[in-house]
Amino acid sequence: MKLKIIAGISSLFVLFGGVIGVQKFISTQITSKVQQEMPSASGVSASIPLVDVPNNLISDSIKSADINIKSLALKESGTRTSLNIAASSISKAKPTLIGSLEVTATIPASTIIKSSEFNDAQIVGNTLQVAAGAGGLGTAILIPKFSKNKLYFELQSVSIFGNEIPASSLPGDLKNQIKSQSTRSLTPPKGLKVNSVSLSNKGLSVKMRGSNIQLGNLGSGF
Repeated sequence: MKLKIIAGISSLFVLFGGVIGVQKFISTQITSKVQQEMPSASGVSASIPLVDVPNNLISDSIKSADINIKSLALKESGTRTSLNIAASSISKAKPTLIGSLEVTATIPASTIIKSSEFNDAQIVGNTLQVAAGAGGLGTAILIPKFSKNKLYFELQSVSIFGNEIPASSLPGDLKNQIKSQSTRSLTPPKGLKVNSVSLSNKGLSVKMRGSNIQLGNLGSGF
């Protein structure tokens, strides 16, 4: 009886090890697809859920995958960004078609601070804080916005000696100047729509969603 139990356990380990091997193989295949169809991407990795392995073997598509790209140059500015892609219904045929996906593009904090062109800029929480007023004694608090393929910062308030003045009480020229100075073009790849933009200690993140997207368009579209 003990021998049968041991044999059964051993078989389960072999089977489980086989499933993990297939999981790694499919993940490697997805990584190769990304590298082939997005040649400008670097630091590519992919993973699929273990529970999807049986279905992925017999289906014409991969049920879901998380794809990470450490570096990709934005087409319009050359700025390097990282991408995190949550993809569903990934075709096995070429060119690769993705049924639905959510993409989060993150521009590093150091790049945002360097390119902001504001004095003493720093990311604090989910805002960009910059020196303001005579001698830089005040602090302007800015939040990221996206509209009509333009990414910019909007003035939320100004703090002087601990007293906060809301943007609604500040001159319109000041708000327009900040928007104009910080505006950058950002055109999402065809089929993707920007849902939100946000700041964190990692940098500026742009979250996009879309459906029926050709994988290669992600590389050529950014």
